[in-house]
Amino acid sequence: MRPEDSHKIGHKIGQKKDQKACIDALRTKHRKLRRELHGGALQDHAKKLNSLVGELPEYQAANHIAAYIAILGEISVELIIQNGCREGKTFYLPILRGDAMGFAPWHPEIPLLKKKFGLLEPDCPESDWIDAADLDLVLTPLVVFDAACNRIGQGGGYYDRTFEFTRTTDKPLLIGVAHESQRENSLTPQPWDIPLDKILTERSVYHSNV
Repeated sequence: MRPEDSHKIGHKIGQKKDQKACIDALRTKHRKLRRELHGGALQDHAKKLNSLVGELPEYQAANHIAAYIAILGEISVELIIQNGCREGKTFYLPILRGDAMGFAPWHPEIPLLKKKFGLLEPDCPESDWIDAADLDLVLTPLVVFDAACNRIGQGGGYYDRTFEFTRTTDKPLLIGVAHESQRENSLTPQPWDIPLDKILTERSVYHSNV
């Protein structure tokens, strides 16, 4: 190997390490800020998010919707689920299996079991699960985002692996949800990142540039 080639490789490795350190720092910062939100703010944000989501034509037309149960200060979508169930929509929660996710139906009467990473999963048979491709719309939490709908997630890669197929299809619609305080001015997307179509907070609706 020529010395100049070795130098280039070392430079690229250094860039990757710096990039990872920056992402890890942003995750740590926003996880801490999220956990510091008090009960009143969390309830207020959930109500405002419910109103914004309910106004989306894409949500109104959707029948099969993936959601989640908020943990560690994530913005709650349980009000959306409750109202949507009354409207006849079916909601699903992610089930972590292997390197990707399946989706199990859930409504407030179905018991939840605490599983990997503290996630709550519906106590229902695997035969009731559906594939990601059968969803109409996905509401996914995130840790950090910017106004162009770039995101930083938890770091496990489950979302990107599960929805890789959306690079070549318009379904399902992918919507990130977060507190407005989780926004940064600009993020650099990675080649493996699956872009979101929109991001909603308690204040705003952001649209992807992709």
